[in-house]
Amino acid sequence: MNINLVLIIALALAVVCCLAWLLIKVSHLKAQSKLLSSQVNALEMLTADLQANIHNIAQKNAELNDLISTQNTENEQVSKQLEHRIKGQQQAIANITQQLTLIDEQQPQDKFYHRASKLAAKGASAEEIMAECELPRAEVEMLLAIYKQNNNE
Repeated sequence: MNINLVLIIALALAVVCCLAWLLIKVSHLKAQSKLLSSQVNALEMLTADLQANIHNIAQKNAELNDLISTQNTENEQVSKQLEHRIKGQQQAIANITQQLTLIDEQQPQDKFYHRASKLAAKGASAEEIMAECELPRAEVEMLLAIYKQNNNE
């Protein structure tokens, strides 16, 4: 019986050791479970924060897109206004250029008449005025007649 008792005690000790080992393992697993649970909670909180940030970023992105769209519309309007003003200015410049060309074309003729008037005032003859100013006889005679009429009054 001694052997049976020794075997039973050995078996009981083995069972106690296994139970102790299992208790240690369970305790260790509970600690790991708590750690994992706290990590899962932390990850869930981070996920919620990230989702909130993503939502905020999407909202800001939509606001920026609206602002860009508004700015593009305003830029197009300003661009059209500037194009209209530029065309107006170009037309004004073309008109002024045309007027300057006409003035330049008229000035040589005006210079001849001005010079002819001065010569008439000095008492030059019709032939002298015609030669120097390249004016037709009829115009020179008319100029001399006007000059004489003004001097007689």
